[in-house]
Amino acid sequence: MPDTLLGGIVINEILVDPNGVNNFDTDGNGTASNTDEFVEFYNTSGSAIDISGLEIWDQGVGNWFTFPPGTVLQPGAHAVVIVGVQAGGSLPTGGANDLFFDAGRGTAVINNGGDNLTLYDPASDTFIQATFNGDSLDDPTTYTGFSSTAVRNGSGEDFGNDVDGSSLVRSPDGGNTFTTGTPTPGTSNVCFVTGTRLLTDAGETPVENISIGDMVWTLDSGFQPVLWAFCARRTRQEISASPNLAPVRIAAGALGAARPRRDLLVSQQHRVLVKGPVARRLFDCNEVLVPAKRLLEIEGVNLDPMGEDIGYHHIMLDRHQVLLSEGLATESLYLGDQAVKALSPEAVEELEAILQQPIQKICNKMRGEGAARPLAKGKLAKQLVAQHCADRRPIGAGRQAA
Repeated sequence: MPDTLLGGIVINEILVDPNGVNNFDTDGNGTASNTDEFVEFYNTSGSAIDISGLEIWDQGVGNWFTFPPGTVLQPGAHAVVIVGVQAGGSLPTGGANDLFFDAGRGTAVINNGGDNLTLYDPASDTFIQATFNGDSLDDPTTYTGFSSTAVRNGSGEDFGNDVDGSSLVRSPDGGNTFTTGTPTPGTSNVCFVTGTRLLTDAGETPVENISIGDMVWTLDSGFQPVLWAFCARRTRQEISASPNLAPVRIAAGALGAARPRRDLLVSQQHRVLVKGPVARRLFDCNEVLVPAKRLLEIEGVNLDPMGEDIGYHHIMLDRHQVLLSEGLATESLYLGDQAVKALSPEAVEELEAILQQPIQKICNKMRGEGAARPLAKGKLAKQLVAQHCADRRPIGAGRQAA
């Protein structure tokens, strides 16, 4: 059994070395740096757990992060702490109940050569520990400022040896096996906000009125049936507490003539089709898909906290496709590994029931078929948008149905 605090909180994933032979840019600012280190915790229990006041400790740095008051982690949810979100970066987007925090540091915390990670609960005077890269288990009661009477829950856990740019992670979440793999601090929350109109065989239709079997228009394959439609609700309190949940508002005409035709609201990770010579020069192809949050430096594209509860709608087809939303070419749901983590347990259960297949098989099929267009990420995505701004060249693509 994993070592736990408060009856269910475990250390779940650690990114030890974001920049080396391989790189991982956690905050998405275009540069993999040592502050892209992160630690993920997971609630293995069947109940919500208040993790307010839990402290993360390191022998060399001391107490480097404390969860703020009112922090409640739901069952099956993740709490991710990034060492430091840098200029131009942002917190990732997660699953329905996942939480993200910026420790606000400008320098690394984790010792790449080997270290201990300690999560301490002052209320019960207990802690759990993880080691990696062959480091021996510390006695945190000897750390400067740490409680001298604290007691360890469990015997400490060895997460193994890391690979540059890969994280050390439990498999599955909350499990007893430790592996190295692509970091998953956040997920692709690819959604349309309630009220967005998609082009269907019945004309432009609000996304909330689109159901399984309805025919939506796709750029590559004409009208195609919807395989799954799902809505996740976000309260204004959730959005206020986690700005990464706020949608991006793309004002009418911000990306070109009638692109979009009226204001379009999508999640920050929702990708928009960009085409033209800049894409061709940077990606060696004429069209790429760029996350909406990368477009924020364009006039008329802004984060919109909304100040009200909103609905985020998934629209999934048999394969990844480019749709028309308010006249702008945007993607359907791409169900890769990270997108699966963004789905609530209820959403996964519904999808599996509809398709009569386990979620991993559904995910593997879509991933095997590939994305509709190359996915622009990190520094190149940032460079693409900056060049379009400098050239004053329209960036959005749209196409009418034949």
